[in-house]
Amino acid sequence: MTTKDLYTKGARVWLPHPTLVWEGGEVVSDYVGNELTVRLDDGRTTTIKVDSEKSLPPLRNPEILIGENDLTALSYLHEPAVLHNLKYRFCNLSTIYTYCGIVLVAINPYDELHIYDSDTIWTYRGKSQGDLDPHIFAVAEEAYAKLEREGRDQSIIVSGESGAGKTVSAKYAMRYFATVGGSSQDTQVDKKVLSSSPIMEAIGNAKTTRNDNSSRFGKFIEIKFNKNFHIIGASMRTYLLEKSRVVFQAPDERNYHIFYQLCSARDKLPNLFLDHQDKFLYLNQGECPYIEGVSDSEAFDETVQAMNVLGFGKTDQENVFKILSAILHLGNVSIVKEDEGSSIKKSDPHLEVFCKLMELDFSEMRKWLCQRQIVSMKEVFNKPMSLQEAVAAKEALSKHMYAELFHWIVSVVNNALENTRDRSENRFIGVLDIYGFETFEINSFEQFCINYANEKLQQQFNQHVFKLEQEEYLKEEIEWKFIDFYDNQPCIDLIESKLGILDLLDEECRMPKGSDQSWAEKLYSTCSKYKHFSRPRFGTTSYVIQHFADSVEYQVDAFLDKNRDSVIEEQINVLKNSQNDLVQKLFSDGKSRLLNPTPSQTKLKITPTLKQPPEKSKQHKKTVGSQFRDSLNLLMATLNETTPHYVRCVKPNDSKRPFDYNPQRAVQQLRACGVLETIRISAAGFPSRWLYIDFFTRYRVLCKFKDINRSDMKATCLKILNNTIREPDKYQFGKTKIFFRAGQVAFLEKLRAERLRAYCIVIQKQIRAFIWRKKFLRIKHCIFHLQRHIRGHLARKHALYLRQTKAATTIQRHVRGWVKRHQYQRVRNTIVGIQTLIRGHIARRKYEQMRYNHSAIIIQRYVRGFLARRKYQRDLRSVIVSQNAIRRFLAKRHLKRLKKEARSVEHVKKLNKGLENKIISLQQKIGELSKENNQLKSLQAELVDLRAKAETLKALEAEMKKTIKQLTDKEKEIAALKEKINREQNEKMDLLQETSKFKDAINEIENQNTNLKKELDLMNEKIKKNQYGAEENLKARLQQEKTMLIHEHEQDLENYQKLLKEYAHLEQRNEHLESLVEKLTAGHSRSPSDISSLQSSHLSTEFENDVSYLNMTFSLSFAVQNDPPSRMAFYY
Repeated sequence: MTTKDLYTKGARVWLPHPTLVWEGGEVVSDYVGNELTVRLDDGRTTTIKVDSEKSLPPLRNPEILIGENDLTALSYLHEPAVLHNLKYRFCNLSTIYTYCGIVLVAINPYDELHIYDSDTIWTYRGKSQGDLDPHIFAVAEEAYAKLEREGRDQSIIVSGESGAGKTVSAKYAMRYFATVGGSSQDTQVDKKVLSSSPIMEAIGNAKTTRNDNSSRFGKFIEIKFNKNFHIIGASMRTYLLEKSRVVFQAPDERNYHIFYQLCSARDKLPNLFLDHQDKFLYLNQGECPYIEGVSDSEAFDETVQAMNVLGFGKTDQENVFKILSAILHLGNVSIVKEDEGSSIKKSDPHLEVFCKLMELDFSEMRKWLCQRQIVSMKEVFNKPMSLQEAVAAKEALSKHMYAELFHWIVSVVNNALENTRDRSENRFIGVLDIYGFETFEINSFEQFCINYANEKLQQQFNQHVFKLEQEEYLKEEIEWKFIDFYDNQPCIDLIESKLGILDLLDEECRMPKGSDQSWAEKLYSTCSKYKHFSRPRFGTTSYVIQHFADSVEYQVDAFLDKNRDSVIEEQINVLKNSQNDLVQKLFSDGKSRLLNPTPSQTKLKITPTLKQPPEKSKQHKKTVGSQFRDSLNLLMATLNETTPHYVRCVKPNDSKRPFDYNPQRAVQQLRACGVLETIRISAAGFPSRWLYIDFFTRYRVLCKFKDINRSDMKATCLKILNNTIREPDKYQFGKTKIFFRAGQVAFLEKLRAERLRAYCIVIQKQIRAFIWRKKFLRIKHCIFHLQRHIRGHLARKHALYLRQTKAATTIQRHVRGWVKRHQYQRVRNTIVGIQTLIRGHIARRKYEQMRYNHSAIIIQRYVRGFLARRKYQRDLRSVIVSQNAIRRFLAKRHLKRLKKEARSVEHVKKLNKGLENKIISLQQKIGELSKENNQLKSLQAELVDLRAKAETLKALEAEMKKTIKQLTDKEKEIAALKEKINREQNEKMDLLQETSKFKDAINEIENQNTNLKKELDLMNEKIKKNQYGAEENLKARLQQEKTMLIHEHEQDLENYQKLLKEYAHLEQRNEHLESLVEKLTAGHSRSPSDISSLQSSHLSTEFENDVSYLNMTFSLSFAVQNDPPSRMAFYY
């Protein structure tokens, strides 16, 4: 299989990207010459210049391999494949754990995941590493199972940068061991092991910009098991405590948690003289007193509870808290500058509290904080320190006190976890939680030590991985060549060999006038022979080391001071003289001051005095770098005696967003922690491995049936590979497995997919033909059955039709005869009945017509008289209206004058009294009006007389003309009526009486109208009964009657319109009278003698309207009675 076979049209590749690191694409055309055209996933097309086959872009893995639990199972093992698989599992599957061979890659999700409970622990118990999904519990189970099977010590190495989740991973691993290997009821060591975490986090963890709970030290915890594999004890070693954090914090960072916990519990500990954390210099520099979602007070209670479990007595706890509080107060001690040096005020309150808590001599401590003792060959004298030197000495003392207390607490924890009963041979599982590779803009002594430790760990990792690969190949007895992997021994030699960096640093520290600059010059001249060492282009205050992960430039400033880590001897002597037992124990001479010292304890260089012999001071000569080298060598020796298991923690982003993946940050950490180097080593050998049966099951489609030999799977697999892979060096046959080079499995997957696609086409063709043939036969059979049933149905239907036709003809003959006979009898009976009814109806109508004519003559006579009288009353009322207008004018003028007088109280009282009189008068008038209202009720009887007197109305017309003339004369008399305003009230009452009379008359007419409607309904019912039969015989007569009724209806309609107009006028008149009455009531009254003839005219008009309405009603009722209901709509 050549390169051209891989880079064909449709092949999927990876291309570098500035922000995504790698982006996917697809080859547009086959690779020919020195160019390759690729269409990217975003649709863009680019052409790549290919100088050689090595510069071709990496190939992408098949879709079936995406999301694999183990990165080494990928066909193509390279950086983009690893990054994409991790991103897919983390973002798409929300899975934080992935295997990379023997390494577990853990990505910090920055979210709470419910995958660490007891049920999950017991789910992984007894399972092999590949049986379940990757998990920290699977690694812990693998270590625990090997401890049981092999009886060999195990170790779990957890590494990663700050915020990647190292401490949490180590904590869950220890929880697993405590659960599955729990101790007996009397020791409860498992609970003590878990209780050590809150204490170590309180004194060794702090908030940084990268992590809210960052471990600022490395630790190696050995969990010891007995022969029954139960936990019987534990011990802890610590490395690289960040002491500088005690006195300085960067912005948005905090000091160690224990200080803030003490400040939050200051009310419970009044003897510590604590205040809010912002009041202390060592706590307020980062300007971040709180952590979101974390209660320092609750954390303090948890720390105290853990100390109780681990055997810290009440006195020890009080002394620990006193020393921690004393460090805070020491930071607040104010040192002022003087001419010859510096000094501290005698009244400094924080120094007093510091000495009180530490039980020290105040004057001695005040003195040696600002002075130091110089020893020469002949004399001893005190030298004042400058302000800068005094502050630096104070900070050095603070850091030294905290470091000593830290190591003492570790020793107490180790003593509590130590197995004092069973001293027999036992095994342990070690958990190493240490910094990962670090590189910043400014790298100093701390980064140098951290990266040195990671070089040693990476060397051990490379040797272990290569050893496992070699063991696998030897076990399977395959031919293989030596794999060239990165060996960082030259870099380690640069650091720790003779005349190396550490050796030159210790030598410079021993020089009386040694400086960072002179040490840098020695490095340039001595270490230039190492290829991993280089000098920067600019400046002489730094040097560059080529580490396995990246090149790091270290600034030499403060290297010597940090390596010496010296404290003024006089200050230590003051602490030794303390009355506090714990303080004496911490700073006493010799190693006996610690209960159980660990290799990580740092010796400090203390300036000797005359009181101490020179031989005793040599124990203080060992520098931090040499101590760390020794402890690191001891750690590596311990790890080499164990079977290691690796956990690489990765920080996906710097903003702490849940499940947010930044490829640039991820690839940087993967390169630094050696995961990609592991991939490279695996890819250089045979990364893909298949059992024979699994390979045959997967790729049997690439083999002919006759070549299959199930009794010899190796021979069958050989035939498959001989037919597919032409280059025999691309695979090797082992005892139980087939080993493939990188990319071969992907090629086999491609061939398998093509073969399956071809087979699918053949199978689809046959199945489709079978389906259509089966469908055709089924349709044909169904059609035959349908035809048979339909033909029989049609024949039976036709026979039924013939029988029904014959029967229908017979029935029709008899029914038609019966219908005709019945119709004749019905018509005859109907005509006879109609004739009888019509004759009676005509007779009754003639009778009614005569009676109605007689009544109309009488009504007309009375109506004419009524109209004449009404005319007279109308004219009379016009006169009254004119009078009212004049009187209203005078009244308004009088009212204006009265309003002016109304402001006085007496005038108002008089008006009220006048109004009371008017009210009494109106009540009397109301009584009279009620009597006259009863008289109006007699108008109903007068209506009958009006019908008889209707003829006499004509004579009244002349009389009305005279009345009009009289009205003209009376208009001249209006001026004389101005003094009769007080009588208008009486006129109003008369008008109300007339209105009541008119209303009663209207009600009477409405009652008559109701009676007429009832008669109309009766007539309609009679007409409905007589409407059947003999229509043709009555058409001529009905047409004549219809014409006559239409003519009568038109006349009645005209009368009705007139009556409506009169009635409307009457209603308007009535409303005008009511408004006039209201005005008169509000103003003044008039006497009944002022009522004019307008009343009779108004009454006459209303009666005329009533009579007209009566005539219309009568005519309409008569017309309805003489016409069928079907023609009634014509009249409306």
